[in-house]
Amino acid sequence: MTPQPRRKKWTEAEERTLIDKYGEMSCDGTLSKMKTREKKYKPIALHVNSMHHVRDPVLYPWQWTWKDVSTKVQNMRHQYALVKQKIKKQESSIRGSGEEEFDWMEGITHWSNFLRYKEVFGDVPLVFTSNDGLEGLGQVPEGDFVGGIDGVENGVMDLEFDYDGEEGEENYNGGTKTEVSLREDAGARFICEDTEPNAADMRKKRKVLKGLEKKAWGFLVNQLGHLREMESRFEQREVERERERQRREHLQIEMEKECERKWEDMEKDREVRENNREKLRRQWIQEWEAMERENEERERRRREEELMHEREWEERLNRRRSEWKKRMDEMLSQHRAEMGQIQARILHEQQNLTNQFLGIFSQWTGHPAGLSDHTGASSHYISQMMQNLHHVNAMVHGDARVEGDNQEDQFIVDG
Repeated sequence: MTPQPRRKKWTEAEERTLIDKYGEMSCDGTLSKMKTREKKYKPIALHVNSMHHVRDPVLYPWQWTWKDVSTKVQNMRHQYALVKQKIKKQESSIRGSGEEEFDWMEGITHWSNFLRYKEVFGDVPLVFTSNDGLEGLGQVPEGDFVGGIDGVENGVMDLEFDYDGEEGEENYNGGTKTEVSLREDAGARFICEDTEPNAADMRKKRKVLKGLEKKAWGFLVNQLGHLREMESRFEQREVERERERQRREHLQIEMEKECERKWEDMEKDREVRENNREKLRRQWIQEWEAMERENEERERRRREEELMHEREWEERLNRRRSEWKKRMDEMLSQHRAEMGQIQARILHEQQNLTNQFLGIFSQWTGHPAGLSDHTGASSHYISQMMQNLHHVNAMVHGDARVEGDNQEDQFIVDG
């Protein structure tokens, strides 16, 4: 923040804008139409503020009121009148010569902007009729006044007081009617007749001038007293404003700290929420992965159980098949044994029957020769029968017999 000056101060650019606007309104007759000072100077104040303060508040920090403008114009007019009084030529040098009463070019040496102010305040009446009245400036004559005025270079007074309060207009309007008329019409009262002066007239004139000078100085000192009082009040107001500004700055700093603290708390809360959300997300992912692993484990166990059940079923089936085959083998073995016994018994019965038949046949024939002739034939017949029986027995006891084309054996094996 750029520190503002302690007191209001007009810049050269603002003074130039003010005098240009004042001269413009004076030329077109706008000021003469206005009845009050507020109506006269308020447009000028608005114009100056719009040209400077509104465009660049840092370079031109002050916003001028119509009262400030009125005070500034009065100061400018008075300063111009003093410079004009300074450049006034001696009456003896201009009497009968036809030259101008004022040395306008000399005014530039006293004030660089004198010609511009001459265009605006050209007809301002003089405060003193001669330069002798300026010799006492900067001194308190005869000790009649408690105040004093600081003189400036070449005896020119600069009454450019810069105040920003509501009482600024009292600089030239707070006096009595006699004092105002003295200020405005002093030049007219100071004009003496253009006659050949003598000693008595000169003493009388000097006495009158001293009386008027005392009155003028009394008026100025009175105004300066008012200004000093206003300055003290303005300084007090400035102190109060500075204190208020510091209080506002302190309050603003506290508010900024409070905002920063709230912002930090919000950031912390947001981070906590983000952390909690991240934890929940990781927990959800872990639970999901655990569920996936559990499902995979459950599926793996189910497949293993299915495989185990299949293997057990196959084992039971193979075991039953082997038991069934074993029983079938036992049944076949038992059947073969029984068939062998039956065949042996049949063969034994056949042999007995054959022997009996041969005995009967041999007895029936009754011829031993015939018996002897037929012994070889019967023996041949008996041997052929035994071979057939052995062949049948071999077929029953052989493995090929069980797996052959015999329908009875095949039925027994498949059953």
